[in-house]
Parts: sequence; C-alpha cells; structure tokens
Amino acid sequence: MVRIKAIFSYRFNYLNLLIPILIGVCAGLFGIAFLKAIHFFTELFLVDFAGYIPPYPLGEGGSLSYKFFMEHPYMIPISTAVGGLIVGILVQLFSPESAGVGTDAAIKAFHEKKEIGIRTSIWKLITSAVTIGSGQVSGKEGPIALIGAGIGSFIGKIFHLPEKERKIALAVGLGAGIGGVFKAPFAGAIISSEVFYKKDFEIETLVPAFIASFVSFIIVASVFGFSPLFYVELPQFTGFSFYDAVGYITLGMTTAFIARLMIYALDSIRSLFERLEVPFFVKPAIGGFFVGIIGMSVPVAIGTGYGWLQLIMLGKLEYFPEWKIIISIFLVILAFAFTLGSGGSGGVFGPSLVIGGLTGASVYFFLKNFLFFPESSTFNLTAFTVVGMVSTFAAAAKAPLSTIILVAEITGGYQLLIPATIAVAVSHFLSGEKSIFKSQVNTKLDSPVHYDEFKYMLLRKYLVKDVMKKEVYTTTPDTTVLYASKFMEQYSISALPVIDEENRVIGLVTSTDIIKACGMNLTETKVRDIMKENPLCITQDLTLFDTLSIFVENNIGVAPVVNNLEDKKIIGIISDYDIGKVLTGKV
Repeated sequence: MVRIKAIFSYRFNYLNLLIPILIGVCAGLFGIAFLKAIHFFTELFLVDFAGYIPPYPLGEGGSLSYKFFMEHPYMIPISTAVGGLIVGILVQLFSPESAGVGTDAAIKAFHEKKEIGIRTSIWKLITSAVTIGSGQVSGKEGPIALIGAGIGSFIGKIFHLPEKERKIALAVGLGAGIGGVFKAPFAGAIISSEVFYKKDFEIETLVPAFIASFVSFIIVASVFGFSPLFYVELPQFTGFSFYDAVGYITLGMTTAFIARLMIYALDSIRSLFERLEVPFFVKPAIGGFFVGIIGMSVPVAIGTGYGWLQLIMLGKLEYFPEWKIIISIFLVILAFAFTLGSGGSGGVFGPSLVIGGLTGASVYFFLKNFLFFPESSTFNLTAFTVVGMVSTFAAAAKAPLSTIILVAEITGGYQLLIPATIAVAVSHFLSGEKSIFKSQVNTKLDSPVHYDEFKYMLLRKYLVKDVMKKEVYTTTPDTTVLYASKFMEQYSISALPVIDEENRVIGLVTSTDIIKACGMNLTETKVRDIMKENPLCITQDLTLFDTLSIFVENNIGVAPVVNNLEDKKIIGIISDYDIGKVLTGKV
C-alpha cells in the first residue's frame, strides 16, 4: 500500500515517463474518437443528406480514382446551416468556451492560469465534429489542441501538480493532440513550445511533449495507418537553382499577404457577427448558410478540403482547373471567416493549409505560364502546393519552426526543407505583428505564467519614468517643521523634496526626520535644519532594477527624480512602494 501511494504521489519530473505517456495515451484515444466523429457527421450531413462524397487525402483513406459527384448541391447550404444551428445550441446551453478557435482558447487558458476541464474537451470534440462534418470550413487542429490541453490540465489536476507544472502539462497535451491527429509527432511537440508566443518558446515543454506526441501518434496511426497525411510524389532531387530561390521568395511574399488577408477577414466577420442583434445560437447557422452558398460552386470550401489539396498535389486537375484554384483562395478565406467568425467551432490550422496550398499552386502556375520558369526537382506543382501550405500557417500563426518540421512529416521526406525554410522565413518576416491567435503574447515576459520567475526581468523592462509620480509635493528650506509635518500628514506622504527658487533639489525631509525633530521647537525650527542636504537623486531613464539596487545599497526607500544629475531640477519622485506595484502586477 505504501509503495502504491508513493507511485501516485510523485511530482512532475521530466525523468519520469508516466505523465507524458498518460497524456499521450488519452490524447491519442480522444484523437481517434474525434476523427471517427468527423467521418460520422460527414456521412450524415454531406453524403446521405446532400449526396456529396468529398475526397480524402490518401493518408486518411482517400483514393487516386476519385470521381466528383454532388447529387443535391442545393442541399449544401441547408446542411451547413443546420450544422451551425446545432453547434450554436450546444455552445449556448452547455459549453460557451467551445465556440471559436480551439487553439486560441488553449493559449488563453495557459497564459491566464485557467483550468480546462475534461467536460470542455468532450463538448469541443462534438461541436467541432458537427462543424466540420456538416461542411463548414474549419480545421481539426483547434479542437484537438483544446481537447489535448484539457486532457493535460485534467491529468495535472489529478496528480496535484504545482500550478506551473499543470500549465506545462496543458501545453504537452496540446502538442500531443496535434501530433497524433496530423500524424506529425515532431511538429506537434514543437508547436506545444512555440504556439503560445510570437517571439519566444516554452522550452520546458519539449521533452515531455516529444514523449506524449509520439505516444499519441502511435495510437492514432494504429487505427488510421502510419503513412503521412498526404501522399506526395516528388522528382529525385537534382539541386537548387536561382529560379527555384526566386520562386520560393515570391511564394513567401505572397503567402504573407494571404495570411494578413485571412486575419483581416476573420476579424471583420467576427466583428460583424458580434454586432448582429440575433440570439447567439442563430449566428453559427447564418454563417454556415453563407459557407454552404460558397461551397456549392467551390467544393474545396466544404469541410476540411484536404482531399482537394491531395488531388492538386497529384496533378489531377480535371475538376479543379487553374482559374478555379486562384478564385478558390479568396472564396475559402471568406468561408473560413464565416465559419469561425460566426461562432462555429474548430481551428485555423486546416483552413490555413488549404488556403496556403491553393496559393502555392497559383504562384506556381503564374511563374510557369507567364514568367516561363523551368520545371525542376523543387520547382513543380506538388512542391509549391506543400510549401504554400506551411508558409501560410507560419505567417498567420507566428509558428515558423514547427511548420518547417511539418513539411518533412506530411510529405514523408526532407527534400523540401530548403524551399520551405526560404518561403517560411520570408512569409514570417513580412507577416507583421498580428497573429490569427489573439491570445498569443510576444514573449514570456508578457505572460502571467512567468511573472514570478521573471520579476527581476520586469524590473529591467520598465524605466523610472514609467512608474514615477509626476505630481510632486515640495517644500522650501525656510518652511517651518510644524507646517511641513502637518502638510505631510494631510496628504499622507512620507517624503518632501526641498527645492530652491530655480526648482532644483537641495534637500529631502522624510517622516523619520520629522519624528527626530519632535524635541525641538517646531514653530521656529526650519526645514533646512533637519533636511538631508544634497540627497541621492534618480534620473528618469534608469531601469527599475538599477533604481532598486541604488535603494538597497544606500538604505533608502524614496528619491527625487530629476532632469539630470547636474541641474537637479525636479520632475518627479519614486519610492520602493512604486516599484513594488510593478512586481505585484498593479502597474
């Protein structure tokens, strides 16, 4: 009994495999359930109701002999609207947190130190499966990220992990979910470290995330197969030419623009639906209806769209000519914005891949047909489609490293790493500060999770001018001590800078000085008789860390802030209390 208790009371330890493995197992099982649920609702809504069998990538059971047929195209808007209505009702009645982008909800929970219950994971699974299965444009990444994060958070709670380690478990679960569902364990592990920040990494998650992500991948792949998500045929690598480099730089520039357009469209449609004065549960139905209208003419805007990307990669364009691919970029962006902006449940990863793949194919056709770029082992339709997929997501989500790794995992090789690195670097550089994940922060310094361990770095981040009091009570050397004492008591201040006629600091009188003067004749004693002459002054450009160091070294708690140490004209005052407010998050 003692031994059993010792096993289950252990603390989170990266040398111990138990918790990462447990998170990976649960994420894998939930991933299987999620994929099965998507297939079930797809059969229910699209196949049986609308008579449309969507193509699938070969890694999900697709076929090279796919024949497009849509028996009742007019039923597609009804299917997407009904799916949206069901999601709206479920979200409003049972799980408000299931609406919108799942990955963003997980990021927000991580930074705000919130728990994600297993109940949230279950409802996210259902609402997202209905959203995708009914034909709306959404991704599997968002739901499985929130589901995995909920699993990690739940397991962390069961094992009574400290708060910081529960957040790491949440991040590990997020990566394990993505790694399993997308058959990309390396990318899943890295995204668990990368996705929370625009310019930083959560390094501590990497080791347990690799373990959990691979366990999840093995479990999901044991049911759906171990082959990569997409089947990719590439010519044997023969080198990388000047034309290839120019082509991928052009692709990076284009996908950066497309990523910005995606973010703008999602923000605009979301804002539109927030102002729409109808019950919330109706909004996803309205958004779904418009998605269905788009999907009637552009089938890639129905569901995940992965199968259509697979056909493009294989050059099967009989149902998808070049002009239609170009138009589809903007129609899929619109459908994606209507799906998630109206309150539908899902993720942005899948739509980013589809939009990016269409963009890559379009750039390829432009360079080949109008600029006459020669075909090569890296300049071809398949390569540009794949690299376009990842560079668009990298720009939209500020996650360049995991997406570069994703190239190798979704293609089953490393031939496109150089082209992907070029395109991703360019797109990430030109994508701007905005991220499609609104809850992302720039660095660890901006996350409440790390406030305690980075307090000293916060003190280096802020300057005296950021927190000093600019309205300063002062006195003159000829003021009586009695008047100064009553003035300090009236305004509840502990120190008065003493200034001359030119507003220069010549002294400082504190409450301690007043107390020491109690034995004197306070009506006749002047401030000049008790003040500290030539007190230590601070300039406004000092960091709070340097200021606090000066306070400690000189055993003081307050100092006048002056324009410079030569003129000493007063512009403010700062105390250790003001610095303390920064450390406690009150500033």
